[in-house]
Amino acid sequence: MTDSVPESPDFLGRIEQDMALEASSDRAFSAAREIRDLLEDDCLVGDLIRMDFGEAHVLVHDALRQQVGGVPQGCLLLAGRSQGALEDGTEPAQEMPSLLLLRVLGSSALPNDIEMQQARFLAGQRASDSPDNWDENRNTDQFTLNQMRFAGLRCSILGTFRMVKDRESGKWRLAFGSDIDNFYAGQGMKVYKPVGDALKRIVNFSTDEASEFARVRIGEVKYAAALDDGRPESVPVLMSTRDVVAQRTALFGMTRTGKSNTVKTLARAVYALRLAGDGKERVAQLIIDPNGEYANDNPQDDGCLRNVRFLRGAELSDVVTYGLTPHPNDPERRITRMNFFGPELPQQPPSNVRELAQTLRSLEMGKQLIDDRIATETAGYIASFRNTELSAPPGIVDYSEYKRYRRAVFVYQCILADAGFKLPRPNVSTGTASGKLFNAQVIEGAGGLVHESGRVTWDAAIDFCKRLGEWLASGDGKSFNERYRRDHDGRNWSDDRLSGLLGIFENTRGVRAIRECREWHDPQRNADYTDEIVADLGEGKLVILDQALGDPVMNEQSAERIMRAIFTRQQQRFTNPVKGEDGSYLRPDPVIVYVEEAHTVLPRGSEEDTRNIWARTAKEGAKFNIGLVYSTQEPSSVQRNIPRNTENWFLSHLNNTGETRELDQYNDFADFTSSVRRVKEVGFLKVRTMSSPYTLPVQIDRFTAPREGSGS
Repeated sequence: MTDSVPESPDFLGRIEQDMALEASSDRAFSAAREIRDLLEDDCLVGDLIRMDFGEAHVLVHDALRQQVGGVPQGCLLLAGRSQGALEDGTEPAQEMPSLLLLRVLGSSALPNDIEMQQARFLAGQRASDSPDNWDENRNTDQFTLNQMRFAGLRCSILGTFRMVKDRESGKWRLAFGSDIDNFYAGQGMKVYKPVGDALKRIVNFSTDEASEFARVRIGEVKYAAALDDGRPESVPVLMSTRDVVAQRTALFGMTRTGKSNTVKTLARAVYALRLAGDGKERVAQLIIDPNGEYANDNPQDDGCLRNVRFLRGAELSDVVTYGLTPHPNDPERRITRMNFFGPELPQQPPSNVRELAQTLRSLEMGKQLIDDRIATETAGYIASFRNTELSAPPGIVDYSEYKRYRRAVFVYQCILADAGFKLPRPNVSTGTASGKLFNAQVIEGAGGLVHESGRVTWDAAIDFCKRLGEWLASGDGKSFNERYRRDHDGRNWSDDRLSGLLGIFENTRGVRAIRECREWHDPQRNADYTDEIVADLGEGKLVILDQALGDPVMNEQSAERIMRAIFTRQQQRFTNPVKGEDGSYLRPDPVIVYVEEAHTVLPRGSEEDTRNIWARTAKEGAKFNIGLVYSTQEPSSVQRNIPRNTENWFLSHLNNTGETRELDQYNDFADFTSSVRRVKEVGFLKVRTMSSPYTLPVQIDRFTAPREGSGS
């Protein structure tokens, strides 16, 4: 028995090479089969007869249209070459097959159109005096009828589907390019209407592999409002919630067309991230609710957004509502009021400015709200009051400077009391024996209405402040001030802060101007609700700010203050980042803010106004991990640069050409201009997301919220 001769290394190498080539060929064959499976023979529509780099013209027949259930405007089609080699099982051609994705725009003229129009005209004449239709056998012969049933469709070319090979792994994957690289005038292509799984794969194709995480259903494909649900093309449309995190999302459309329903659907999907398996992520959300529909149950919706806290696995404390007044169905609601008076100041100066600033937080915020409310008042005495700062000055630790500051706060609190603000305590202090706010000469000059020390009634204090302003402007008051200046290094007894405050008593209109702010005042609260909201967002909660009640201008100013606080916090987290476990710096935790009536907070013409916090958030928010979802029925009234940098779009019905013409400038929305303007169907939207390479017509699912105890 002879020993076997071992194969040479070269021989083994050739075997391995042949096996690798065979495996590669198998993978290529499977890839070609995968893309070819998007075309179903039963869904043949017609043939591509003319094209360029932007449009394709398709020849269709009525019989094929009927077979596929119709080809409506906006319908997606696929065009591809017939691959005979694939059908008989042989190896694919050298060039991997590719498919064109088309969207039906309208009809296209055929060379024989005039002849066919004449034939229809004659057939109509023949049938005009009978109950029969002109396309019945007795009026038109079968050959002519068959010719009449050919028509042309004009389609936009959305791009090309193809299989691409990963150089490292050797695996093939489906890819999409939003253009075409070539076309042949003498080469035909079959055109198909994708439905079922093929359409599902097309409409949910994503250009970003990372966006495959946390995808949720938002609705289903719907080409026309007249179509019934449950058709083969009614496939679910999924959206990656990552598309809205740290991005801009626009919802444009008329009232009652489904914008708020879409907001609820998005907010629920983002909220549910914290409940999703291994990829749990807490994304903070703030819903500014101008009509109370997100915070409260109402006849319009099947449950309010607040009820997402009842989802299975959710924490009840993860949803917080704020409002101007308590609500009988929401006992845990927090009230968006503050104590405009602030706490009573101590007699002795603080050890540092920060200590006092924290104490005066609610007083300062109340003054800011008043200033914003009277911003349009032009009277000089009101402007002086508005421009008077009540924040603690740097030298506050000095006893003399602190006394001056306490004196200004005393006058400011008397102004509030005179305006009818609910009093935080029954009387007010004029100081102690060792810390008098006013000496005997000032009190006597102002009518002797208060004591040098102790407590007095608010009415007496108000009358004293009014007389004090008059006396300081009189000859006696000026003489007193001159003597004071000589003894105090040239300083006036009444500084600019005190004078600015006292001036508002010059006219009763001044005090009346601030009365509208009373509804935001609560003498029992010394915390600022803005700080509470920012803290809740810092914990990743869903916060709903119910602004159904209250003055619209004050509501707008309140929302702006909150947005400014959020922006500042995120900016600080960005400039002072913390390190993760791997040593890399972490971005600020994500926050998404939802705002309606965007044309009021982002008005056109204010592009250069850096004071507008909404505009700044829209421009710079992504850097600080702030997402902005804004909605309006007037897209043409929004700052131009905001839509130009918007990643996600939800378009419902708009009723005029001015608005649709504005949208024609973006993406492929010109394909839907007539539909957006003509069709008013609740929830029927055109959707374009950051990870989707084309716009889709979608019937958004109706929002439903779980009931308490349902855990659904």
